[in-house]
Amino acid sequence: MTFKPLFSLLSSAILGLSLYSSCAPAHSDHHHDSDSQIIVNNAQVRAFLPASQSTVGYLSIANHGEKPVVLTKASIENLGRVEIHEHTHVNGVMKMQQVDSLELKAHQQVDFKPGGYHLMAFEPTVPIKVGQELKLTLYFNDGNRVFTQAEVVSLESQVEQTSQSENNHKHH
Repeated sequence: MTFKPLFSLLSSAILGLSLYSSCAPAHSDHHHDSDSQIIVNNAQVRAFLPASQSTVGYLSIANHGEKPVVLTKASIENLGRVEIHEHTHVNGVMKMQQVDSLELKAHQQVDFKPGGYHLMAFEPTVPIKVGQELKLTLYFNDGNRVFTQAEVVSLESQVEQTSQSENNHKHH
């Protein structure tokens, strides 16, 4: 009995698995695009409050590339419409407005957070619940898209995260 065919088959299988496993982590969470060097972190969507017609999404997006990129659109699984918004101060009054696009310069990071840029989401197609992860897709003017997962969080946990972040920032 010869083991050469069996050895050859096992070697091929091991090689195939090692090649697959070395590629899998780069694609398992889909949070960056290798061509444009876009990295997305801490994506979250707040669960809809009772009787509310909209909710909000926050994330950090960084352009580690050498060229600027322009975010033109976002979509979130199970939500019919998503808009990019910003808060601005006009004559001492805070105003929220929709923006058509957002340029990220080379090596720039933009944090979507309370009081700044954020995603407004509307028209849930199914109820969303705290703890779920929803696919978030960011679209850029050059045709690239970046995929990630946005965790559904409660208002209470967002308030807690924001206050912890502010306290940590004050102590630095």
